[in-house]
Amino acid sequence: MYRILLTLSLAILPFCCTQLFAQPSNDNCLGAIVLGDVSNWCSDPGEFSNANATPAAIVPFCFPSSTHDVWFRFTAVATDVYITVVGNTGNNPGGTLENPQFAIYSGNCGNLTELQCASDGFGFNIAESFAGPLVPGETYYIQVDARDGNVGSFQLCVNNFNQVPAASSDCPTGVILCDKSSFNVESVVGPGLLTNEIDPNSCIQLEISSAWYKWTCDEPGTLTFTLTPNNPSDDLDFAVYEMPNGIDDCSDLLELRCMASGENVGDPFSVWEPCTGPTGLDLASTDLVEFAGCAQGDDNFVAAITMETGKSYALVVNNFSNTGSGFAVDFGGTGTFLGPEPGFTVDPELGNQCDIDMVTFTDASTLPPGIMGAYEWFFGSGANPPVATGVGPHEVVYESFGSKSILLRITTEEGCIVTEVTEIYIEPCCDPANDLMIGLDDTSDPPCFGEETGTVAVSGSGGNPDYQFSIDGEDFQPIGQFINLGSGTYTVYIQDIKGCLDSLDASLFDPPELIVDAGDDQTINLGYTADLDALVIPGGTQDTIYWTFPELLSCDDCLDPTAAPPTTTTFQITVENAVGCTDADSVTVIVLPLRPIYIPNAFTPNFDGANDYFTAYGGAAAVQIKTLQVYDRWGNLVFAADNIPLGDELLGWDGTFGGQTMGSAVFAYLIEVEFIDGLIALYKGDLTLIR
Repeated sequence: MYRILLTLSLAILPFCCTQLFAQPSNDNCLGAIVLGDVSNWCSDPGEFSNANATPAAIVPFCFPSSTHDVWFRFTAVATDVYITVVGNTGNNPGGTLENPQFAIYSGNCGNLTELQCASDGFGFNIAESFAGPLVPGETYYIQVDARDGNVGSFQLCVNNFNQVPAASSDCPTGVILCDKSSFNVESVVGPGLLTNEIDPNSCIQLEISSAWYKWTCDEPGTLTFTLTPNNPSDDLDFAVYEMPNGIDDCSDLLELRCMASGENVGDPFSVWEPCTGPTGLDLASTDLVEFAGCAQGDDNFVAAITMETGKSYALVVNNFSNTGSGFAVDFGGTGTFLGPEPGFTVDPELGNQCDIDMVTFTDASTLPPGIMGAYEWFFGSGANPPVATGVGPHEVVYESFGSKSILLRITTEEGCIVTEVTEIYIEPCCDPANDLMIGLDDTSDPPCFGEETGTVAVSGSGGNPDYQFSIDGEDFQPIGQFINLGSGTYTVYIQDIKGCLDSLDASLFDPPELIVDAGDDQTINLGYTADLDALVIPGGTQDTIYWTFPELLSCDDCLDPTAAPPTTTTFQITVENAVGCTDADSVTVIVLPLRPIYIPNAFTPNFDGANDYFTAYGGAAAVQIKTLQVYDRWGNLVFAADNIPLGDELLGWDGTFGGQTMGSAVFAYLIEVEFIDGLIALYKGDLTLIR
């Protein structure tokens, strides 16, 4: 007998597997997985799953239903976010999930406000959407599910960025970039009003669904970039141009790089896989152009360019797949783009208390000559005033303590947008005479011994709402409910916006441990049975019992079945009590392959009632005589019988051949015996007939 881990395969226990697989830790909002740096972040393909998740009470407006949702949360560092859930897409799947859907919320788990929703109703197995404006420093929640009750693995991508103007499909109205910040494009649709901007002799040849971007070089140096399609199966092409007549004149463009590699029609995907997915300029490439298809050495990237100060450049991105989906842009290299350089100072930098100290924000931005910009300031949560416009300086008092994200956004007359975000910390300003109190609302012990499924719920009064709660004194949340807790005593804290604290202790207790003992291992001879005798502590009349290999047992829902295994077999018993707790144990019945067979070497067929017939005899291990054959000394077959019971003398040989009595002589026999484990054994020897 030995104990086993309760991770059981579907093949072993198909009837009880639903009770044995736990819900994911992020099954509800309170257990949301925290995403760290979400600046153009993607999980690994298949990293997350909604299998075994349960439905939430909140159903977003675009969900047909909510059945298996899982949750994530992140803290915004910029004003816009682009979220993609990638499931079982074409050549570059993000997982197995089909028809994914998601929603993004502001607020907290007790008071969520839906900002955006996306649901794949067309079978693309990808869902994507923008949301904004977000407030830097605030927490946002993502709920991921799938249509039709689908479950599976998926890849989650989140890009929190400061938005540039919407994409334009024509060069004259193309978006002007003035720094190399990353950004996302939600969609590109059509070639715009000017359908002949790309030279037909170019590697791209035809403008299908395009987006144009332009910039002027400030500091000279290299330029690299990566274009990542929002839909992993999309084929993105691009070209980079020098604009000899300046950023406002799209005539006489000089093509510097062109990239159009992609599918080799008719070839297997493995041949042209290097020409799929992200594309762009990089320092490792040496080619200046990659034509359509996927030639030897193509890798979807061409060589970086070297920019010169004062020269203007253009980038056109063409979605050859024409799905309408957009892409993410990430720039690199040593060269810079001409534009405002936002910046500001904070005075004083440290030691500022809420309600007491006034913080002054002074512009320190640099704008190129002749460029005018509109200033927008966002001072973070608890700020008074929360926003401002103009150069400033601006004076702000904070009514709450904690980290604050300060954002300055400058928009030029040409539509160029640049941002600067700085974090500051405001010290607490708690009045020692405050009346903040924490109260225990409820506890729920883990229903099963050793499980982390208990809960503690608290609430607050007095002080200065809104409240934050913590079960470790470090990680605070806006809801006073804590889940996935094991037994033990927890110190739960409350904190208000002034930094005042109160706490209490809450204890959770384990129930008695459910223990299953399958009994000691047993040894039997082949063909015999073993009486199993399992023990359950504590036992209950509502226990549900499962045994593996039920076909070898007298009962599969009792504790004491009789086992009749043909070979050495390990039987596993799983017991589930009335509240769903499970335990398992196993017992091995060792079967010794003993095959006792008795075959006489002489018989006297004189019908005196003793030794009148020749046959074979066996014990419980033997099933039947498959073949019994007797030959005379010259090799003639004198008797044969097939598929007869062992020991049935009347079906054996009576010493005659062709109706005639055989005289005393020595004969040879061949006997095949079938055993209960399927083995067929051959026995042969001499037989003496005595008259």
